[in-house]
Amino acid sequence: MSKQISRRQFLFGTGSLLALGYLSYLGLPGIIFPGNKIGAGQPGAPVDQSPPVLPPPVECDLVFRNGFIIDGSGEKGYTGSVGIKGQQVVAVGDFQVAPGAEEIDAGGLIICPGFIDIHTHTEQYLAAGGGAEMLLRQGVTTHLGGNCGTSVDRVGAFLDGIQKLAVNMGLLAGYKNLRKAAVAGEGRPARAGEVAVMQDRLAAALKEGAFGLSVGLEYWPQTLATTRELIDLCQVLKEYGGFYATHIRSESDAVLKAVEEALEIGHRAGVPVQYSHVKASFQRNWGKMKGILELLDGARRGGLDITADVYGYTFSSWDLGSTRNSISEDDLILALQHPAVMIGSDSGLDNRGLAVHPRAYGNYPRILYRYVYDKGVIPLEQAVHKMTAMPAQRMGLEDRGLLAPGYKADVVAFDPGSITDRATRANPNQPAAGVRWVLVNGRVAVKNGEPTGCYAGEVLRRS
Repeated sequence: MSKQISRRQFLFGTGSLLALGYLSYLGLPGIIFPGNKIGAGQPGAPVDQSPPVLPPPVECDLVFRNGFIIDGSGEKGYTGSVGIKGQQVVAVGDFQVAPGAEEIDAGGLIICPGFIDIHTHTEQYLAAGGGAEMLLRQGVTTHLGGNCGTSVDRVGAFLDGIQKLAVNMGLLAGYKNLRKAAVAGEGRPARAGEVAVMQDRLAAALKEGAFGLSVGLEYWPQTLATTRELIDLCQVLKEYGGFYATHIRSESDAVLKAVEEALEIGHRAGVPVQYSHVKASFQRNWGKMKGILELLDGARRGGLDITADVYGYTFSSWDLGSTRNSISEDDLILALQHPAVMIGSDSGLDNRGLAVHPRAYGNYPRILYRYVYDKGVIPLEQAVHKMTAMPAQRMGLEDRGLLAPGYKADVVAFDPGSITDRATRANPNQPAAGVRWVLVNGRVAVKNGEPTGCYAGEVLRRS
């Protein structure tokens, strides 16, 4: 990274170089001027005027030229190019391209990694062959399903049965599914033998590629899960890997106590925790976000690997059918600004691709338009980082989430002047605007703002 120098340093440095050049010209011993082969005792030797050696041109299938690159790391953006060969990014920045590449003028566009949505309920829709146009138009290229404790009964069989995907998709194992196999319809906490059955089922799901365990402790029968039982299940995560994704026991009046329970489970089991769709619901609880984030900070200082996700709306699914906004925008902004909070949508789609909440169709452009460009409460580089590298790191995806050579070519180019959400509470199924290009594993899924019908997604499994 370049460093700025003062005018005085510049003048001193320039004068020194001129003096060195003059002394070299005189042939004084022991002085070598840059680019001059004259050495001690060799006055008058010829100057090497050969051109500098340039790196060889890069073989690319596709190149985005002259875009403003936000690479996902959180670092400042810069103008440059992105080269793609096959499924991988092969060059980023300023480079020469070998003949034969298709070149796209990305002037005026932001180029960044594809957005990774860590909190979704779309696995059935995607596995059924849904085209995911509403996701691609947001710049989303990866979904993690099976959240809030509701997933599939057999992770391996479900993933093996997928014939085609429009975006990349992974799964969490759901507590509700584990409990159904062990406790059936009994309205009581699980007994020790039943917990052991759930542990075995969870271990199998993790070995089959699940990214962790999800719970939805506000929903029956998951409300019956005890803290001890959840710690016991998380011991399986500690053995096989993965993280504990928790829709905590209360998001309203008892929210702080519920966060403390999540932290206790993470600490006592010694596993990473993902706190789902962080919020403090209903006006009587507005202002509690500060306390929630302080609890997270304290736990992180104490050694717990905990992060959270948040969506960009002030109303939840509980508010649909009314005009109520149960979430404070001030609280939402505090969450967006916190370094341990990434972006997730909590999106749900039925098998037709229809949603009841606009976050499924508009979450990512909404955050970019409303909170980056309009309100200016979070820098663009940090917003993109929270949509890309942060969820990739939580999922353990070592080849996604950044624009860098060797990473998978999940790439988005959007227009900062027109990026916006159009889905509303009254009409939640309106696609977003402003995304011009999307690549999924190197194949063009959105071209000039229109989905191409490409199915280039991959099944993702925790390694």
